[in-house]
Amino acid sequence: MRRLTATVVGLLICLSQPAQAADDRAAFLVKLFSAVCIPNMGNPNGVRAWAAAKHLNQIETAGWLDVFVGPGDNGGAWAIPTAYGNFALSIRGKTEGCAVWALAADPAEVETDFKAIVEGVKQPGIKVRIDKDTATDSPSGPVRALVYNVIAPRAPAGYEFTMLTAERTGGAFQASIQVAKASAD
Repeated sequence: MRRLTATVVGLLICLSQPAQAADDRAAFLVKLFSAVCIPNMGNPNGVRAWAAAKHLNQIETAGWLDVFVGPGDNGGAWAIPTAYGNFALSIRGKTEGCAVWALAADPAEVETDFKAIVEGVKQPGIKVRIDKDTATDSPSGPVRALVYNVIAPRAPAGYEFTMLTAERTGGAFQASIQVAKASAD
């Protein structure tokens, strides 16, 4: 597991800088994911420490916690207002995975950057597979869910990288990128 973590974290940090961005909000979302979630994969206390060091305001409204944290008692969420728009950082309640959220961001650019991050870790011995690729109708247009599983040989667990995007703004968020520990199967 240490080999997977060290290799994946190193590669992800090197490869997760988006190309020249047409949408500053999408670029900020990817940079936030790279700055917080990648170095703290499987380490929710590291995410909490990052939020505390940045003096972020914790989100306490039940409706927003339902979106950003979901079910479970182990999560938390923080608001990140920027010049580019409104973002959030969260620890998911059940998986304790790290997630970043954008109220508005170009879904195509988020997807391109997300795929570049995950595909960039492919090398001998590291398995990358798509676990889910779906589009579901919603009031904000189709919502895309793309989930990759990344695992090293003989590792007891890997990581699931999840991207959620909505075609249009108007929902609770338009884009999210997440990472959580996953089983080896």
